[in-house]
Amino acid sequence: MSETRAPEAAPDLVRHLAANALPLVIIILVVGFALAQPAFLKPDNLIGMVRQVALIGIMATCTTFVIMTGGVDLSVGPVLALSGLAAFFFLDAGYPLVIVVAAGLAVGVLVGTLNGLIIALLQLPPIIVTLATLSIVRGLALIVGGTDQHLIYDKPAYTFIGAGTLLGLPTSIYIFAFVSLLMIFVQRLTPLGLLVAAIGNNERAAVLSGHRTRLTKTIVYALSGLGAAIAGIIQSSQVHTALSTYGPFGTELDVIAAVVLGGTSIMGGTGSVAKTLLGVFFLGIVNNGMNILDVSIDIQLIAKGAIIAAALAVAAHRS
Repeated sequence: MSETRAPEAAPDLVRHLAANALPLVIIILVVGFALAQPAFLKPDNLIGMVRQVALIGIMATCTTFVIMTGGVDLSVGPVLALSGLAAFFFLDAGYPLVIVVAAGLAVGVLVGTLNGLIIALLQLPPIIVTLATLSIVRGLALIVGGTDQHLIYDKPAYTFIGAGTLLGLPTSIYIFAFVSLLMIFVQRLTPLGLLVAAIGNNERAAVLSGHRTRLTKTIVYALSGLGAAIAGIIQSSQVHTALSTYGPFGTELDVIAAVVLGGTSIMGGTGSVAKTLLGVFFLGIVNNGMNILDVSIDIQLIAKGAIIAAALAVAAHRS
């Protein structure tokens, strides 16, 4: 009996370690950075780290559904910028805060819905559609906002969204937590979570089963646009500025990397919003740790690129 159990135990251990690889790596990184620089574990630094990842985290949790369908959204960076500009212009025109926020969110939902409709109805590759949208929306942001910084003065209610604090924590962290919990709820306790997984696993089978795959695709891209819009409003209120070049190239790569690092298959079908958060915090720990150790920016970029490449390679291997 003991001879047969030993060989079986090894694969089980390997599978268990593989399933929990990211949490283990996060623990190792935290211990390593803390030993190299004890200031890493100071509350102010940890809070600052979460605040820094909040924008990417909000976008990543919302974009998880897109990648689970086997799609991708490359337009989140420009949508972030355009949503922030829309909120600014409504704010500058004297509209109430509710209308200002609604205007910014509407921009993201509209762009995301258009992405979803084109992809779902015309059956075009998501990477091509959202790459085109990236260029179009960035162009619109430049037309609407130019290259000037649009400063936000004497608007405490609006700037509280991104720059305020509540019970000692930045308000952006509360928004990040709320959006994350909402997306986890949507995935686990609503039909959308099952439909998204069904499309990613076998879209043809989902269609034959009577699922409204076109509507589902449109909804998930609208969610992705909504996440980018929330991030755009937070950023503009955080830095008291709206700018057409916010959400620069690379923003979408950080979002995709966080989702894929969290275990979502780039080919679709499998994924978890909760595990996406692990990917977000992994990237945040790496960035913060290298900053606190004063690693040069060029090495940081190389390290981030290597991490993204490794994440995509692992995702392809899983698929």
